[in-house]
Amino acid sequence: MPAPFRSMTDAVHWQARSEAGSRLAIRTAAWVARRLGRRVIHFLLYPTVLYFYLVRAPERRASRAFLSRALKRPARETDVLRHFLSFARVATDRFFALSRSPAAREVRFVRDERIQEVMEDHSAGVFVTAHFGSFDAPRIVDADRREFGIRIVLDKGVNARFVSVMEEVDPAMAKRIIDSEQGAAALGVSIAEALRDGEWVGFMADRCRPGDRTLSLPFLGGQAAFPLGPYLVACAFKAPIICIFCRLDPPGYEVHCEVLWTGGHIPRSQRASTIAALARGYAERLERHVRAAPFSWFNFFDFWAQHATEAHQSGNGTTA
Repeated sequence: MPAPFRSMTDAVHWQARSEAGSRLAIRTAAWVARRLGRRVIHFLLYPTVLYFYLVRAPERRASRAFLSRALKRPARETDVLRHFLSFARVATDRFFALSRSPAAREVRFVRDERIQEVMEDHSAGVFVTAHFGSFDAPRIVDADRREFGIRIVLDKGVNARFVSVMEEVDPAMAKRIIDSEQGAAALGVSIAEALRDGEWVGFMADRCRPGDRTLSLPFLGGQAAFPLGPYLVACAFKAPIICIFCRLDPPGYEVHCEVLWTGGHIPRSQRASTIAALARGYAERLERHVRAAPFSWFNFFDFWAQHATEAHQSGNGTTA
């Protein structure tokens, strides 16, 4: 049985870590990428990645612990370096995606056969993605299917410098972001307005924030807390849910689009079990993709710590 829904009240580790890189450094990287091209900026990443590998010990430890789970063997330092390098490549590729460069077009889609039917039946819906491969996976899908709009719920303050530079590269980006830090009431209104306007609202469903309702689920051999917000929203609006996983597949990306739920009315007596089943379905899909492409998942913090903290505070070891 799934663990009972919980409210996350303690600050999570990933929000406490300072943003890496100055605004000047990020602007310089953007300039180099756009002027000299993808191959040059990727080559220049090696010394930068080595520097951050040496100075960011918590992320280094988290990467090693995660990769040991995902690879089913003790992770080597070369694995951790490769993980850091993959993240850096994805980050710089955002410059090309947002500037609509031809370099951003190396994308292969793997779509659930039900995707087209869901799109035809629903003008709006929810998509859940992850810190997996390109953070701009929803934008890639939007560019590929221009008949519907996309908004995504993000905490702009976590990577404020990077986001501000990205908005300089693509000013329209700001209009597509729903800032999750605006307060619960305002956030709910923004999401509701987007759905009623016929847009698809996206969530990064692999991180929890303070105040989130969460569910403890099996993930990579342990128990981890997953947020329930996306599924609560979808059930409230009877909206379908699509999972988007964008693997790093050099020299480009492989985007997997999978239908998680086709939407519809859920009786009140079945809502809790339905929401739990949707969260479990997402976690299972995420684990499958992470196993297949472990160097594409970029949660550089102890993903399993929150579950352990909550279990200790509740005085029991309830698991999903």
